[in-house]
Amino acid sequence: MNNKMVSFSKGLLLIVFLFISIKAITCTRVLWVTANGHVYVGRTQDWTEKANSAFRIYPKGIKRKGAVKENPLTWTSKYGSIALSIYNIGTHEGVNEKGLSAHVLYLAGETDFGKRNSKIPAIGISQWAQYFIDNFATVDEAIEAQKKSNIQIEPLILPNGFPTLVHISLEDKSGNSAIIEYIAGKAIIHKGKEYTVMTNEPTYDKQLENLKQYRTFGGNKALPGERNPLDRFVRATYYSENLPQPTNSSEGVASIFSVIRNVSVPFGKPDPLKPNVSSTIFRTVIDLTAGRYYFESTYAPNVVWIDYSQLDFSKGASEKELQVEKLIFTLNGNISNKLIKATPFEFGMNKN
Repeated sequence: MNNKMVSFSKGLLLIVFLFISIKAITCTRVLWVTANGHVYVGRTQDWTEKANSAFRIYPKGIKRKGAVKENPLTWTSKYGSIALSIYNIGTHEGVNEKGLSAHVLYLAGETDFGKRNSKIPAIGISQWAQYFIDNFATVDEAIEAQKKSNIQIEPLILPNGFPTLVHISLEDKSGNSAIIEYIAGKAIIHKGKEYTVMTNEPTYDKQLENLKQYRTFGGNKALPGERNPLDRFVRATYYSENLPQPTNSSEGVASIFSVIRNVSVPFGKPDPLKPNVSSTIFRTVIDLTAGRYYFESTYAPNVVWIDYSQLDFSKGASEKELQVEKLIFTLNGNISNKLIKATPFEFGMNKN
């Protein structure tokens, strides 16, 4: 093989690798408000491998510094929170003591946080969800601050080589919701109680347009059954809008679990024609009204939870953790007493 052919082959392999890396991650988030105003939010985490996810407990009053090399934003956490970390480098979902929660999901293709301007304060992408739950009690507060702020977000490459092409959802105890996507360096915001479902690509406006093609949403197409983000968005919306009203909070948790299990991606042989589909590795449900955080690994048959309404988030309290993904086979039911004291968490940053 001549040098040109070798170069071409290497280039082709690189393109294929980047395509698969960018397109390999999928997730689903569903927000549900019952007739009596009880609020639940569930999500699937679809990933190529276990990500060492752990519960982290943060008291209020923690001094934070943006995980960037130049001109980091600094703040002190106003609220205590419970978060689920990924690879021990960042928060990819969580909820604070006031009931504001955040979930980070992949949005491949069009995500662009813009060129870094070192004159503008910044945070690392690993802190994006944590920044919101540290500082705001409601979706309205968070979005008002988002619109007024010129804070930049700096992405990074994850330990498995994937770029952080993500968007974020925010939810609160009132059932309010917001989806934030960065397109061409600009934050695009969808805010309102009607925005109950989020998956992945394409962008949210296109997801909403696609939904209109299906029965009960204005079109005549039958409910789709593929694993891709568009189909999962339609199914999650349909099933969550047709849930029966629960008689108690536990029944409500079971109901939202039924929806996110429906849109989960089962284990199976990878499909080379569909690199944008990864198996679900865990599911979570947060009962924003009752203050419970549920975790279900797809590698184990049990569901566990933490009563975060009973945790000590006071200033000066210890940070705590529980390696829930590693220890899931040894855990069952209420695991609030399994949390142990932890050293301060260090958020990952771009090393380039």
